[in-house]
Amino acid sequence: MTNLSPLKRPLLEVTSFNKALAEALLTNEEESIIEYIRYTGVFDELKMRKDLSLPSKPPALWLLATACEKIGEKIPEYFLNIRSWSKSRSADAIAWDGNLVCSIVYNCDGDEISPVSGTALYHTFAVHRELFTGLEF
Repeated sequence: MTNLSPLKRPLLEVTSFNKALAEALLTNEEESIIEYIRYTGVFDELKMRKDLSLPSKPPALWLLATACEKIGEKIPEYFLNIRSWSKSRSADAIAWDGNLVCSIVYNCDGDEISPVSGTALYHTFAVHRELFTGLEF
């Protein structure tokens, strides 16, 4: 079981993220994925793929990681910090670039919501709080 205390991660000002996003030259598909995640808040790969009418290949999470890598190139110091944090959270000590905008979700027992933990069919993620746009009017 994982500790239920908050996972302290490096934070980024929204204005810095938005500037990097604008400069990253994402494809329309990548931009749609980032906008979807920021607006929806909580998602899994299957729901995102269906909602955005994405093909099954390449995998949507790979597209997300690719988009995050492009954004991260515009904020290299922060991206290095978030990748280091990501690696420290991974059981396999592997950084995932998608952690730039979101993280895996945990239930009240401290288990990640994922097939690995036997809690869901797909890994479930939540956008970082400061990047959430779903409540803007």
